[in-house]
Parts: sequence; C-alpha cells; structure tokens
Amino acid sequence: MTNKSRLSWAAVLWVASYSYCYSDTTYASTNNAAQNGLRWAMTNLLPDFTQPYLTVEINGLTYQYTMVKEQGDDAVVTMSNDDLANPGQKIFENEDDWSQLHGGTIRKFFRFGYTNANRWGEGSLEIEGEGSIEDPYVIYNYKMVVDETMQKCYLSALADPMCPGYEDALSDYIANLEAPEVDDPFYDEWVQANLAEEAEKPKEEEEIEVEEEEEREESLEEQLGAEQTLEAMVDTSEQASILAELAQVPKLNQYYATSLPGGVYEETITLPTTNYPDNRRALRNLASDANHRTMVRSQYER
Repeated sequence: MTNKSRLSWAAVLWVASYSYCYSDTTYASTNNAAQNGLRWAMTNLLPDFTQPYLTVEINGLTYQYTMVKEQGDDAVVTMSNDDLANPGQKIFENEDDWSQLHGGTIRKFFRFGYTNANRWGEGSLEIEGEGSIEDPYVIYNYKMVVDETMQKCYLSALADPMCPGYEDALSDYIANLEAPEVDDPFYDEWVQANLAEEAEKPKEEEEIEVEEEEEREESLEEQLGAEQTLEAMVDTSEQASILAELAQVPKLNQYYATSLPGGVYEETITLPTTNYPDNRRALRNLASDANHRTMVRSQYER
C-alpha cells in the first residue's frame, strides 16, 4: 500500500475541519506614474499580480498636468494605455485639444468597470503640436484581492488540504519523519499512517507463506512427476557396486561349509550324596569372638 493511499484519510480530516476560503480585498491608488517621465510601465506601479493568489483590477484613473504653449499654437495631448490583450489597440485613451487655446493646468477623473491589470500595458502622456507638458501627475485606482488560502498554498502545499498537491506533499513529509515531536502539526497523521502500515503486515506475511507453500508443492510434484527417469531417481553406479559385492558370497561359503570330525566327552567323576552336619562348636566360638562382634557392629556404625 502506498503512502498516498494510506494517508488519504488525513486529507479527509483536514477537509472536515476546513470550511471556507478566505480572501482579503484592498482598494488603493498607485503613486504618481509620471513622476519619472511621460512613459511608464504598469508593473512598476501595481502589486505583483503575476502571483497566482493575487488578483489586481483597475477601475479608474486620474491625471493632471500643466500645458505650456502660445494661444495661437495648435497642440493635442493624449493620455493612453496599451491593451496587452489586443496588440495595437488601447485599453484607455483620452485626448485634450489645446489648439488655439491658452496654456494652463487640467485635471480629469475617469471611472469604469473593473479590468484585470494584466491587460494594462505601457502608459503615456504624448503631445502632438507646439507646446510642452509640465508637472504631470497620473494615478490609477485599483482593487487587490488576495486569496489567503491560495497564498498559503503558494508558500507550502501543506498549508491547507485544498492546496494542489497536498496529498503528495503530506505523504512525502510523513515518509521522512522518524520520530516527530508531539507538537508536530502532522503528528496524528504520522501515527495513523504507521498504524495502517502495521495492520497490513499480517496480510503481506500470509501472502509470503502461501507463496512458499506453493513453491514446496511444485518442488514435490517435480520430484514425483511421471516424467522422472530411472537414472534421475536411482544412482545406477552405486547399485552396480552393491551387486558386485553380493557376487562375492559364493567365495565365502566354502569356509562355512567345511565340517570337522569330533566326538562326545563323557563324565567319569561322580560325587556321593551325603548330609554334612553343622559345626556347632565353631558357631559358638564365632558368636563370642570379638572380631565377629566388631564386624557386625561396624555395618551399623556407618
């Protein structure tokens, strides 16, 4: 059983404790886009909207500048941004015609629907005709939405069960744990994973025993198989040696078959049947004999 399958229950526990996707919305304005010149890159003004957990949308802008010119001169000032989704076109464009007018300061405000910042290309203030622009001031209004769950996932796949690749990351993390501390955030998952692994060991051992038994049966079938030849079952050379030894039996029989002449030994001495009386005198002496007494008592003294 793989770590992934053993730990699938862990994801379920986390999902059960997880209910909502949190996001943080911020409304803000950029710094002056034209403080360093009449052309600017939007990526230098807005938060890094290339991050997968961050969404930036622009919904307005304000620009201001002072036009320096003679009244009789013709001049047109254009405030614009390129449209990255449609090359060659503008996502925003506005013209101020100063022809035959005195120079002066102008300030304009624009509001429109939220547009993803990844469409907003280079911005500029351009003048066509006679005159010059001084004190340019351009700011953009935007909304920034931070998906906190996705932000955590971006930093670590283990941050939340909803993160892409969470199960794989959790499996790898627990596989590398040897003896985690109790305060480890994945201590319970580590314990459960090890219990699940131990529960499966008897099944694996049983399968091994079955395989070994099958191998023994196959080996026995091979030994008893009908295809076995006589040479494979019997050592014919050893059998020949035994038969040769048995062939020497007739050579030994001539020694055992020889008969020797003999006779019968007859007894010539006979003993008469007589009753011999006891020597009472000797018995009386023996009873009073000190040596006899010592011998008798010595067996009890031990």
